[in-house]
Amino acid sequence: MEMLVLGWLALELTNSPWWVQVVGFYRSIPLLVVGLFGAAITDCFRRRHLVQVLQLGNVLGAGLLAFLLWIGQLQFWHLSVVSLALGATWALDWPTRRAMVPDLVGKARTVDAMVLENVIQGFTRITGPLAAGYIMAAYTSLGALLILVGLGFLALISLSGLKTDSKAPQASAGMREVVKEVRQGWSYVRASSSIFCVFLITILMNVWAFPYMTLLPVFARDVFGQGPEGMGWLGAANGFGAFIGLALVHKGRKTLSNERLFVTGSLIAAIGLVGFSCSGTFAISLVMLFCSGLGQAGFSIMQSSIILVEASDEMRGRAMSALVVAIGIGPFGRLQSGAMAEIWGAEIAVGVMAIMAGLGTLAVAFGVLRTGSPLSQK
Repeated sequence: MEMLVLGWLALELTNSPWWVQVVGFYRSIPLLVVGLFGAAITDCFRRRHLVQVLQLGNVLGAGLLAFLLWIGQLQFWHLSVVSLALGATWALDWPTRRAMVPDLVGKARTVDAMVLENVIQGFTRITGPLAAGYIMAAYTSLGALLILVGLGFLALISLSGLKTDSKAPQASAGMREVVKEVRQGWSYVRASSSIFCVFLITILMNVWAFPYMTLLPVFARDVFGQGPEGMGWLGAANGFGAFIGLALVHKGRKTLSNERLFVTGSLIAAIGLVGFSCSGTFAISLVMLFCSGLGQAGFSIMQSSIILVEASDEMRGRAMSALVVAIGIGPFGRLQSGAMAEIWGAEIAVGVMAIMAGLGTLAVAFGVLRTGSPLSQK
């Protein structure tokens, strides 16, 4: 919901696909910077305390935007600064929450826990975009921002109920030790074929496939002639697919390895986006985004599951931070797609980049297969 609201605000303020993607860039670029040393920061605190503080930051950021819009002073640079701040909190929050999962349920049930989490996320990926579109249509962007503030408070209340004292086995001490641990983390990622495969494909999908999401306001208004409601349905279509895809992934786990499910899901997600870019009509675009969501379910579940299952307790946080770095490279894809959309149109930008994501995923998968990695095993 937040992503679509901020994207629509940027489009209203600038009327430019490029500047819409610039906001997306600011929202995501902290992942790259924070991800390099994220584990060194997060390992110093109890995980539940950290996520509570970071969630408070999210509430304050949305509240500031709502206040500026209410008094009629919201400008594009305000949107950019708050997006940057929200991206920084998310860059620390996401790996911290994921690192808590094995401590809460045990490694044996980590994948089951990730499936359950993705069920909840799948529900919100349907209701969030629809809520964003219809609330903005009925109560303007200010109403949507106020809803975001309220939801943020609800999340903060929920997090206050966490009882776990989950923390990294050993906190970092000093900058030299931090640099040493970062290097150890990267060496560990490269030494594990499964984790390294996840790392590379995550880069490809975030750089070339997923930037389409922040272009949905452009597709809705400028390509299909729709309002905020149409934008909401475009976002929800992918969420519907991801929700249904959860059942397919759960069933597929009986016959396929986690790694195969991850690669297959990535390819289906990319192919669906190629179809979306070529659809030509609003109805067909919804079907193609639904298909892309089916694949994205496999990508999302297995992306973290593989790392959480394969990594040792000592290296779990560092491996997750490496994944954050991989996701953090994605903002450069947002700038690329924004520039391409500005020059050639959003359809060509999304289609060409999705093809590159699919081909890159195939190249990585076959490269790992030739090394006899777990990708070739059941």
